[in-house]
Amino acid sequence: MSKVDLDRDQKNFRVLLRGEYQKSRELVWRKVAIITMTLLTIFGSLLFLCWQSVKGQAVLPAAEGPGIVSKATQDHALQSNDEVRKASKKLYELLANTEGAYYDPETMVLGSTVFSPHTYSRQPYVANGYIGTRIPNVGFGYAEDVWNLWANADDKIPGALENGWPLRNRRFAGAFVSDFYCLQESLNSTNFPELDEHGYSTVIASIPQWTQLQFSANGAKWFSPQTVDSKDVSNYTQELSIQNGVVTTHLDWHGGLLHIETKILAHKRIYTLGIVSMKVSLNLDQLPDEMSSVELDFLDTLDFNTSHRSVLADKGYDDGIYMVVEPENVPYSNTSIFSKCEIAGSEIEFNNFDSYEERVSQNASIILTKDSPQVTIHKYVGIVSTEYSNGPTLSRAKDVAIKSCGNYEKLSLTHNEAWKRIYDDAFIEIPSDEVLELTARSSLYHILANTRTYNVSDERGLPVPVSGLSSDSYGGMVFWDSDFWIQPGILPFFPNIAKNINNYRNATHKQARLNAKQYGYPGALYPWTSGRYANCTSTGPCVDYEYHINIDVCLASFSIYLNGAKGIDDNYLRYTTWPMVLDAAEFFTAFVEYNNTIDSYETHNLTDPDEFANHIDNGAFTNAGIKLLLKWATDIGYHLREPVDPRWMEISEKIHIPQSDSNITLEYSGMNSSAEIKQADVTLMVYPLAFITDESILNNAIKDLYYYSEHQSSSGPAMTYPVFVAAAAGILNHGSSSQSYLYKSLLPYLRAPFAQFSEQSDDNFMTNGKTQPAFPFLTANGGFLQSILFGLTGIRFSYEVEPGTKKIQRILKFNPIELPLLPGGIAIRNFKYLNQVLDIIIEDKNGTIVHKSGDKPIRIKVPNRTLIHDRDMTTYHGNGSTSVENTKNDDSANGISAHYYTINPGEELILPLFRMASNVEGNIAESKQVTNLTAGVPGDVAISTLDGNNYTHWQPAKKSSPGKLLIDLGPNNSQVINKGMILWGQRPAKNFTISILPHTETIGQMLSNLTFIMENVNVGDGSVLEALEDIGGSSSLFLHNGDEDVKNLLSWKAEDADNTLGISEDNIVRGKFFPILEDYKVKPSEPYFEEIFSKSIIEILPSNKTEFTINYNNIRHDRTACSYKNLSNNCSDWTKTRFIMVSIEGTYDDDADEKGGTIKELVFMN
Repeated sequence: MSKVDLDRDQKNFRVLLRGEYQKSRELVWRKVAIITMTLLTIFGSLLFLCWQSVKGQAVLPAAEGPGIVSKATQDHALQSNDEVRKASKKLYELLANTEGAYYDPETMVLGSTVFSPHTYSRQPYVANGYIGTRIPNVGFGYAEDVWNLWANADDKIPGALENGWPLRNRRFAGAFVSDFYCLQESLNSTNFPELDEHGYSTVIASIPQWTQLQFSANGAKWFSPQTVDSKDVSNYTQELSIQNGVVTTHLDWHGGLLHIETKILAHKRIYTLGIVSMKVSLNLDQLPDEMSSVELDFLDTLDFNTSHRSVLADKGYDDGIYMVVEPENVPYSNTSIFSKCEIAGSEIEFNNFDSYEERVSQNASIILTKDSPQVTIHKYVGIVSTEYSNGPTLSRAKDVAIKSCGNYEKLSLTHNEAWKRIYDDAFIEIPSDEVLELTARSSLYHILANTRTYNVSDERGLPVPVSGLSSDSYGGMVFWDSDFWIQPGILPFFPNIAKNINNYRNATHKQARLNAKQYGYPGALYPWTSGRYANCTSTGPCVDYEYHINIDVCLASFSIYLNGAKGIDDNYLRYTTWPMVLDAAEFFTAFVEYNNTIDSYETHNLTDPDEFANHIDNGAFTNAGIKLLLKWATDIGYHLREPVDPRWMEISEKIHIPQSDSNITLEYSGMNSSAEIKQADVTLMVYPLAFITDESILNNAIKDLYYYSEHQSSSGPAMTYPVFVAAAAGILNHGSSSQSYLYKSLLPYLRAPFAQFSEQSDDNFMTNGKTQPAFPFLTANGGFLQSILFGLTGIRFSYEVEPGTKKIQRILKFNPIELPLLPGGIAIRNFKYLNQVLDIIIEDKNGTIVHKSGDKPIRIKVPNRTLIHDRDMTTYHGNGSTSVENTKNDDSANGISAHYYTINPGEELILPLFRMASNVEGNIAESKQVTNLTAGVPGDVAISTLDGNNYTHWQPAKKSSPGKLLIDLGPNNSQVINKGMILWGQRPAKNFTISILPHTETIGQMLSNLTFIMENVNVGDGSVLEALEDIGGSSSLFLHNGDEDVKNLLSWKAEDADNTLGISEDNIVRGKFFPILEDYKVKPSEPYFEEIFSKSIIEILPSNKTEFTINYNNIRHDRTACSYKNLSNNCSDWTKTRFIMVSIEGTYDDDADEKGGTIKELVFMN
């Protein structure tokens, strides 16, 4: 990896000055004269050229600061730590339901070898932004769920197979078309049923499943999703390529007689085209002697009964089969599906058309023999809706299918090329962690698969449902998720897609104005949910609920302007963003109420993002949003020379943000201390609102982050912790919790085998309050991308206002920090800003922005982090007293709040990364690798115990057995532990044991050798153990007395160690973890503050802590062969260790709660 010495240039400059000073006076004056003439010449040239530009744009000089702007000459290729990356693969096993799951990072293929009963969370899907469908276990067709993995239940348990609010229908693998919404007089579950009297609700309608292609063998046994028995399936794999969006299924069936391979794709270039390819082969070694052939009868079917909330309008045959459906109660809309099949390399055609009841089909028969043992069927389906194309939909659908027929290879190629072009425009690299990189790349894939770049009219835009185009979770409706979570995650890569998403809000803006008028308000009111229409409904009320949707929509549009893609100029600001912002400002100006007693403006009867608290007053996020919105309105109005209401800034300056006596921001007025928080709410004020306007608000935001980190619901939704990533990276100067929050954003929520997010950490409706999660949850994909793109990098789209002209100047903030949990760093390739293309690279020591292409300079603002004081506060100490923080700033870098840089095309800015301070000075374990060997409660990650943040935690799911954490201090870092501390939450353990692994050098050497073998040595059929002996020995590692924890260690650090090493009863790892502190009793160090709950005091509570020391003289240990390098019987280095085991038991309060003790932070010192 190329490294830049940021001090080198300054040092060389000082040396040069000293040398020059020692020269003769004559030479010095000669140089002065030359320099003076040169400067005059340059100055004159600049005046003459009038600051000539790069292709018309001014080339601005970079300001003074700690960074260096220079010509971009490096490729900034990130280096991978093989051992760390291999260890990260074990995180995949922490995901839910990983049985049979696998991932190939080279081909970007996710897969499963387990043939599961029909269940939503183990199904892949295909989509292209216009059409989409889930794929059941056999690789095609329609299927309803028959099993709930999380509740371990079938339809005998009421609700087990249902989707969530508002449909409460049975989950199914069905097909969908973008924007194909029906109208429903009422729904199974709504929040405001009285609003049904004023208008129908709009939810997505599904279309007939277009992947149906079943066949029978010898006229008897049918191969279809409903008839295949798992007992008759072998050699099974189902794969989703996130490189090209193709789902491939392989299996043997019919006693192994037949092998079936299906491939399904939704064409990424021809949006109206879906393709099914099915290859059926005889397994000749399974063919009975008495059987010379197998007759296959293929049946291509369109079945209206596989659609939902649709009306059958037409069906028939016309050189292929077709079906036309309308969404219920919307007769002026329809979708036509036309299917044309071919038999590759054969003159046999599909014919024998049949139409019965609500189905239409065509079939063809093929005989497989030993001489002709396989057949391939290609099915081409044209799917066209009224919303996609004006004019007759059936003729266009037929045209798509007929023209595609016979061109399978060409169409596959153009499909793959379309995806390749997409990834050429956007890529994320995280070389040290395969699971994080997988999540980033799969998140990008899932959003791209459910959006499209063209054939999206400005008049309609692109509505993006929470679950995209493969599910009717949340009725397929559009929420704030689209504006606030999904769109920002795609904006830096594909601003045109982001624009299409926001244009949906522009298209429904007229209705939003009517909504406001309906309730007697000026301006506009967007409903909480919308679909075909944006009227106020029982699922999407406009008043007395989540008013912040109006702020979210404006933020999304303004962000598009601040990003500044091609064509996004002041005209976009004037004709798209400004009308939304103006109407929102006018509404909120009328909505707020002035309270003379507190001289502030208030809001009443609303719901903030935390939906556990409804109908509250002064929601902090909403009120902070109003404050910022009214400032945006003022700034944009002045910029565009539009009228500006002076009341906007008055309200902005006086809007009430509720706070506790300890200066913790309350979610709402009157919030009590027992409130459990559903999801990120107050923390959203830090990101993305950037509600930090002075140092006092910054200090309060830090306290807010600490407080709300401890009060989030463990089963809350998956978009919570990406916000904490951005907040921790932006306002904390200690620890590595920005990265622990990153793991907390994915490990509890990402579902194997196809890397789809669930809405919740606990999907078991039997234990989570009868809540069925949305799945897949694109909101989480967008949130996770934001945590990488903006959280870890500190990148923000921002602006400043010129004092004289009051013109808005767009600026890019860059606030990078070191990422100790991600050695090697991260890279974001082809980040778009102001129609320029950038690479953003965070390496181990430097952060770099490379101006790769474009014709304009960009201005970068780097904030001064010395203003952050994340430790200057005290915790609650009883008697109703409140925390007092020291906000005095003794180190403000001479008053400099930020440094500014200008990067011209072909240049790069290299900054030294801000180095986060240690939480506890001398803690040898902080920000090291750790894994839990026992399950934690849903939502918890072990990394929280070493992240240097005293307000994150990990808790065993069961206190009935020891909770174990395994820590790796890293290669060549054996340490002696002499003392330490455990910081507990409000639920300390009963006792704990600290164990170390002697022979650390031995294990370390073996891990190094093992990594070398797996990367470089082809052992063939030979034993890996034999190869280990050849390159360094392993005999000292194995004996017939083993330790399960050591085997767990090897499994963690070396993927699939049991199989790789051949560990068995006769060949077990010799090393053992040895306790150096055993069954240490825990005594709480802090009292129970009963008044916190009885008086509802909002405070940050002190943590219980247990300090300990290690006396090795009192520890008996078998020192034989204690070192890999020294096998004498008298060695004494056994006290040094790289690996530490922490085991906690029970809870101090032996109550009925089954969960174990809460560990906030682990500290080990020499």
